[in-house]
Amino acid sequence: MKHLQPMRKKFFYLATASLALALVGCGGGNDDDPEPSGETGVLRISNSTDPNINGFYGTTNVGLTGVKDTGTAGPNECAFNFDNVTKVSGDRTLGIRGDIRYAYTEGTNTTPALRGDHVKIGDTTFNFVKEGTNLERATVNLTLGTVTFNNLLTRDSSGKTAELSGVLQLPDQASRDSACRRN
Repeated sequence: MKHLQPMRKKFFYLATASLALALVGCGGGNDDDPEPSGETGVLRISNSTDPNINGFYGTTNVGLTGVKDTGTAGPNECAFNFDNVTKVSGDRTLGIRGDIRYAYTEGTNTTPALRGDHVKIGDTTFNFVKEGTNLERATVNLTLGTVTFNNLLTRDSSGKTAELSGVLQLPDQASRDSACRRN
């Protein structure tokens, strides 16, 4: 049995190193896990090249992280993640989760610009299309504490598209202000 001790140690170190590399490789605007917020969220996917994902998605308990400064696109980008928004008819195993990024607020600006980033529907990641005026189809409203999507075009890595509409609550004001308010 004593001859197995070095092998166990090697396995332990290999498993620990693998886990650390996997965690470092996880990206996103906020690495915290979304927590139940008690807030309602309703989203609609339409005009998708995959008709199976078209439809309404909703919840009365959106999972939200706090807002964080991404620090990756200069010193002026806020980010939060959401989850637990599931399809309300058809394939109810489908859900939407995502990474939302917006500009810092300056002074009294309560509607900062959306910067991106993506939603994941099922196992497919759809990035917000940043070409033209597409990102203007979404509005971040800090006064109401909402982000509203109005047929925002998204695209996956294979070129499939879908349009995102609906309203999500933003994380709480204290989180938004401490991370991203610049007066």
